[in-house]
Amino acid sequence: MPYDWSKVPPLNPPLQTTGNDAIFSGHGALPSTTATTPVPAGVEIWFLSPPGASIADPTGQALESMTKITKLGLLNPGSTVLVPLSPTRYTAGQQVPNYTLYPPNGIVLKPGGPHLLGVTEATKLSALWPRLAPFIKPGQTLRCFWAACTAIDGAKNQVVLFQ
Repeated sequence: MPYDWSKVPPLNPPLQTTGNDAIFSGHGALPSTTATTPVPAGVEIWFLSPPGASIADPTGQALESMTKITKLGLLNPGSTVLVPLSPTRYTAGQQVPNYTLYPPNGIVLKPGGPHLLGVTEATKLSALWPRLAPFIKPGQTLRCFWAACTAIDGAKNQVVLFQ
């Protein structure tokens, strides 16, 4: 199905992961509670989907394979017209929703680029932070990406696509 990207401007600058970044990858969800967790020192985390949205598998795979993302669009259920979307970045000390990451059952992960971190059972973001410690370097900020949905279970969620 062709999508209408005409209302979506290019990201400035485009988004592209590097081999120095970390990615939490799998399925994700917004818990029913509104709990938050602080971003650790030396880390910033990026979300391509707003709370309550799904991320298309190719969009997550673009992060995993270091593909340049020039546009992000949000597709509403029943539409073919994409709405402009910018990624959300949280920096050290900021509060972020305490999303849940689930195993990547049924999706294909694309390792070989950034540090790819998955789970074997449902895990809150707050419990994932310690896994970033080996990648944090003094005086530098580790970019971390959430390559998973921020969906609400049972809802007709919007979907994030990329070009």
